[in-house]
Amino acid sequence: MRKTGILGIAFLLMAFTSGAALAQGLRVAVIDINKILNESEPGMAAKKKMETRYEELKKKLDARQEEARGLKEELDKQKVMIGKEKLKEKEDALQAKVNEIRQLTQEGEQEMQTRQGEFTREILKRIENQVDVVVKAEKFDLVLERSAGVVYFNESMDITKRVLDLVNKNGKEAGAKKEPGAKKEGGGGK
Repeated sequence: MRKTGILGIAFLLMAFTSGAALAQGLRVAVIDINKILNESEPGMAAKKKMETRYEELKKKLDARQEEARGLKEELDKQKVMIGKEKLKEKEDALQAKVNEIRQLTQEGEQEMQTRQGEFTREILKRIENQVDVVVKAEKFDLVLERSAGVVYFNESMDITKRVLDLVNKNGKEAGAKKEPGAKKEGGGGK
């Protein structure tokens, strides 16, 4: 029994010392993906596109809502003066307009969610590529996402700024490569 206890203590000591030795050689980095998504040029461009499309959808929806308000006001004014058949016809038209507004709202919300998902996936791919570049260059063994429960870390472990700069740099290069092709295409069609 005594031998087992001594062996157990020896095993624990060995495990702790080998774990400490392993941890000393482990290179760890921390990254804030949300910060990169929100502050990178591709992220801000995607956000601007989303806001522009949202405004377009909102104008379309506001116009339909104004039409529905007009129908409701007209119906309220004429309710007493028109016959039952005409009243039913106008109520049906109003209900159809309300249903159209609901459908447009649902389609708009679905479109915005789909676009946001597409933009986010595209930017996350860029971020992942740049994280790989930094990890390989700095020979990191482990990268932790800041929002995934990291309580404390030394600021020297944070690679967010480096990755953000690379994403922005590559975003500009990708944009510069696309622009000349777009100009040739547009100029050749006229």
